[in-house]
This record gives sequence, structure tokens and C-alpha cells, in this order.
Amino acid sequence: MSLAGPASDPPSVAAARLLQIIEARFGDGLKAVRAPGARGPGPDAETLRIAYLELLKLSLCDLVGTRSGSVTRTFEGDVMSRELEGDQLRFRTAGMDWPLHGLTMVGLARLDDLQACVEAIAGEGIEGDLIEAGSWRGGASILMRATLSALGDRERVVWVADSFQGFPRAAEPEGDGYDLDADLAACDFLAVPLHEVRDSFTRLGLDHGVRFVPGFFEQTLPALSGHRWSLLRLDGDTYDATRLSLEVLYPGLSAGGYVILDDYLQIDPCRAAVDDFRREHGITEPIEPIDWSGARWRRECEPPPSEAHTVSVEAPPEAVERRPPSRVPAIEEVELRHELEQIRARLAAAEGQIERLTSSPLNGPRAWLRSRARRMRRGGA
Repeated sequence: MSLAGPASDPPSVAAARLLQIIEARFGDGLKAVRAPGARGPGPDAETLRIAYLELLKLSLCDLVGTRSGSVTRTFEGDVMSRELEGDQLRFRTAGMDWPLHGLTMVGLARLDDLQACVEAIAGEGIEGDLIEAGSWRGGASILMRATLSALGDRERVVWVADSFQGFPRAAEPEGDGYDLDADLAACDFLAVPLHEVRDSFTRLGLDHGVRFVPGFFEQTLPALSGHRWSLLRLDGDTYDATRLSLEVLYPGLSAGGYVILDDYLQIDPCRAAVDDFRREHGITEPIEPIDWSGARWRRECEPPPSEAHTVSVEAPPEAVERRPPSRVPAIEEVELRHELEQIRARLAAAEGQIERLTSSPLNGPRAWLRSRARRMRRGGA
């Protein structure tokens, strides 16, 4: 998310304005969020399972404590963090911000729905593995693996597909308008290395039954064509990433399997890719909204044996050269730098004025006379 307002605004002012804009635009989504809480454990296995998964979801969103770090971007593309507390935690619960430490940015409603979908395919015996195409820090995939394991389903594999180096370099944009591909490619914060994601699975005891698919989708997903799936969770944001994911993965989706689209209701290129694919392939199953951003549909008919096919890619994507990972500065630090730059600019201007006045003995009196004349014209004495 980028700061809103003039570039000259202090970062704290711009950050507060951004929250106001989000609330104005997605107010209904904020009103619909549930309170960030979990049920307590009980003596029976089912109650323990539910309590474990609810606590896990809070942990993945970094909502266990009363405060949570949130990340936003400056106009120059740099990131900074601030604390959310009290009523501001609604933005995290709704999945409307970038967590500083959380492992997912999708919010509780989409995690709740994802858990329900996994429970449905496991309970109904829908054939196939599960895959997330676009995982960031891996939180949604962690929940899928945890839900399966808590149900005793250790046969299915959760596939985690991501570049693990951020979005690829975007083509030169046409015109001067906003370009989603270029904006996402420029953000180093979205590039999470594979070892960090893998370590999160291991730290939570969920490193079994997981396969990682590192690389840009154009280079990796075609190799998965023909695989059988019970759930596709697509979070590629852009038109090309979403369309390629559907072209390669949907032919292997079993009847009763789910297609979950993280950004269908919020990102226009994602929605266009889905609508184009569904229209061209005659898909009529209804798309159901999950929250203000996510949506899904459930496949009703088994895919024909001949439906699986390969997808040709014209040119491989190019990786963006990333800066080494570093600590995200707090908004107070950025604001101090902002104020320091303004002080330095005023100091430089004053030094320039002093140099001009001292370079000639007459410059000082002339400047004083000009200033005196201006005050007199304004009615001063």
C-alpha cells in the first residue's frame, strides 16, 4: 500500500490519510470483520482441533497481541512501519494492510473460508493435492497443511509455488497511468526468500507433506500440468500470473474442488483474467464472494481426460535486482529523516543568502532596503 497525499506531507499525516481512504472505500468490508479471537481448548479432540487452528490463524496474522506492526510505502517506493492498536486492528483482521511480522496478509475471513474449504474436500474425499500459486510468506499454505494434519490427512501434499524473489521485471508501461505490474515489481518487501518460508513451516511443525515450487510461474507451473488437484488458491495479483495459473492448473481440478481467488473483487487485472478464462472455457459455476477482496467457485463436473494440456510461454520473465534484506524503519524514523531533510534545505538556503550578502559590502544594505520597502508597501512602518 502506498501513502496517500502530497509528497511533502509528513509520513504520519500521509499514513493516517491512507487508513481514512481505505475505510471510506472498503467500509462495508471493515464492518463485516469478526473480532480477532479464538475459542478455548476443551477435553475432546474436536474442540482441541478447532482451538489449535483458530489460535494458528491469529498467529499467522500477528493478531495474538494487542498491537501489530503494519507496513506501508512512501511515494519513492521505500517501506516503513507503524503500530496498529485498538480499533485500527480491524484493518489487519480484514486483510487490508501489509503485516510487518505476520505470515499472511489475507485476513481472518479468507483464512476461515480456506479452512472450511480444506475441511470440505477432506471430509468428502475429493481427490487431489492442494496448491497455492503466490504464497508471499506462506501463511495460507501453512493453514492448509495444518488443517489437513489436524484432520489426520497426511497423504495429500500442499504445493507452495512462488518466485520467492518478488514480482518479475515489468514491461514498459503504455501511457502515464498507473501500472500494477511495474508497481509490484518495484517493491522489495514482497520478495520473501524460500529459506524464510521453509523455516516458518518447520518452526510450526508442518514441514511434512509440503513441496515448494520456486521460480516464476512461466518457468515452473507448466511442469505441473496434468497433476490432480482438489484446491487451487491463486494469489498472483496480475493478469498474466492469474491467467497462466488457471490455464495450467484448472484442467486437473477434481469435481468438488475449489478455485480460490484472493484478489478477484479488488484487483481489476485479476478479475479480468478470471472472467476471460471462464468465458473462453464455458465455465458457469457461480463465483461466490468471501469478503471485500476474495472469491471462489467450486467445480461441479469432472474434467475430461483430454483437458490437461501444456502452455507455451513466449519469453522467460526477468528477475529484478533486489537490495539485501534489511529492517523496515519505523514511521517515526522516517518522519525524523523527513524533518532533518527540511532543516538541511533551510540551512542551505540561509547559508547561500549569507554568502551572497558577505560577497559584497553593498549587498547587505541593499537587501535591507528592499525588505524595508516591501514592509512599507504592505503598510508596515
